[in-house]
Amino acid sequence: MKRMLQIILLALFTTGLCISSATAKTVRIGIPGISGTLLPLYVTQDAGFFEKHSLETELITMRSGSVAIQSLLAREIQFGASGTSSGVDAKVAGADIVAITEYINTLPYALVASERIRNAEQLRGRRFAVSRLGAISDIALRLALRNLGIDPSKEAVILGIGDAASRFSALRAGTVDATVISPPDTLLARKLGFNLIASFPEAKLRFAYGSIFITTDFGRKSREMVLNFLKGFVEGIAYIHKNKEGSLRILSKWTRNQDREALEETYNFFLNIYPKKPYSTDETMQALLEVMGERNSEVKKFKPSDFNDMQFLREIDKTGSIDRLYR
Repeated sequence: MKRMLQIILLALFTTGLCISSATAKTVRIGIPGISGTLLPLYVTQDAGFFEKHSLETELITMRSGSVAIQSLLAREIQFGASGTSSGVDAKVAGADIVAITEYINTLPYALVASERIRNAEQLRGRRFAVSRLGAISDIALRLALRNLGIDPSKEAVILGIGDAASRFSALRAGTVDATVISPPDTLLARKLGFNLIASFPEAKLRFAYGSIFITTDFGRKSREMVLNFLKGFVEGIAYIHKNKEGSLRILSKWTRNQDREALEETYNFFLNIYPKKPYSTDETMQALLEVMGERNSEVKKFKPSDFNDMQFLREIDKTGSIDRLYR
């Protein structure tokens, strides 16, 4: 009996080691909620491109990009997808992190107004809704208004209202005159009779919006893993550009949305946003830093290259493998 007990305990101990070992090999990727902006990661995961490049991965849904960055610094995850602004905030505060790819380099928003407002000039002096002051929707709105020739500090009243549903309610009630939204809410806005005043991607607003971060220490010690991550990721982006139906199925699964019209609205909008070679550039990063520097003077001490490390993506690109994905 004693011998049998020893055998059982040994088996349990060995099993535990195997489970622990398997868990340790799993690459954990933090993502900020569920959104169409994250389709490249959904596709790379579900279509097997991470696995193709020898990575066992798990997407961990988190409340926000800032939480993903915190988890990255705590070594709870190895890669953190985030709004680039969250990574900049962390870096300015002393975090040793860098972006290895910038997969959204514009503002994925549209500016919509109530039915009585039909052009940009009629927006001057109006009331605008954002999710909250200082949020990325607020930043997007202020940039868009400047692009339209409207001074947001003098010719606009900007209110933090909440999510898109709350902002739509405020629009319908006449509490505000315009707001910024992303797909598939753009579809609902049209059905409700709101007017599309501007699409930021169509206006070619260049802005560092969505990035994937790692710690610099991880990049030094796990170079091969970072390279394999990016190899899979660029294949995921290529899949989106080449396989609409497969992309829609994956988007439907992750967003839990069965509405074909809404899914196509999201897919078509982002298809023209995801760059085939997702580099960060000084132009897009500087646009972000200028906005963030208005509320935090410490940001002005940094230059765009302080926040990214494109060496991994360049190494892959030099082989011609990204170009071959689109032939």
